[in-house]
Amino acid sequence: MQPLAEWMIGDKVVKKIVLGVAAYFAATMTAFAADLPVKSYAPMAAPVVFNWTGCYVGVEGGGNWGRSGQVARSGPAAGIAITGGFDLSGAIAGGTVGCNYQISNFVLGIEDDFSWTNTRGSVHDLPPFNVLATSTTRERWIDTLRGRFGYTIDPYLMVYGTAGVAFAGTEVDVLHPLVGSVTDSQNRVGWTAGAGGEWAAFAGPWGAVTFKLEYLHADFGNKQYINPPVTGVGGGTVLTRDVSLSNDMVRVGMNVKWNWGGPVVARY
Repeated sequence: MQPLAEWMIGDKVVKKIVLGVAAYFAATMTAFAADLPVKSYAPMAAPVVFNWTGCYVGVEGGGNWGRSGQVARSGPAAGIAITGGFDLSGAIAGGTVGCNYQISNFVLGIEDDFSWTNTRGSVHDLPPFNVLATSTTRERWIDTLRGRFGYTIDPYLMVYGTAGVAFAGTEVDVLHPLVGSVTDSQNRVGWTAGAGGEWAAFAGPWGAVTFKLEYLHADFGNKQYINPPVTGVGGGTVLTRDVSLSNDMVRVGMNVKWNWGGPVVARY
């Protein structure tokens, strides 16, 4: 057997070797870590959140369906319907300008649009008037100035109600077999109300491109045309008349909106 003294001396040598190796590796790893590059991380930018606040311009178009009627206001048959009620129809297209201001989920705005239209309708006159005569109600243009009251279902989708004043450029044409063609043009003022939805399809820090679908009803009441009456050489007369007019418009549109004061940034 190995003497106890020699075994203890050998054990001390082994411990010294192990400790030396461990110290060497510790020093090496410390130096390696000191040589590694230190990465700095900049704070992440807060995301941009879409907001409806801002002004916009756009285009719109669709269909226009109306209702009109003509009632005599001169001659022995005054107060009697010349035509009864009849339908109008046509297309509508034009431009839009407006501004919005968003408060929480609510959006308040004002909008004006001016549109060309070819809306018209014609009927033959009723007895006791000359049934060979044709009476026409026609619209040349429509302008609406409205407030909008919206609510955001999500940041990019808004539904809204709208109401305001409507203007229209109109004509009444009468083709009478004994008088010929008689035309009277009038600008009309009435009220309008409706509802719609608008979707921000493309949004960025500068603003957004939005698409909308809306319905508007406009009522222009009654207005007098062909005053004084027109009498032809053949003895017939085109009477002064009250003409009623209302519209139902369905339109699609695209707007380009610019933010006020830059993008809205989320805060945490």
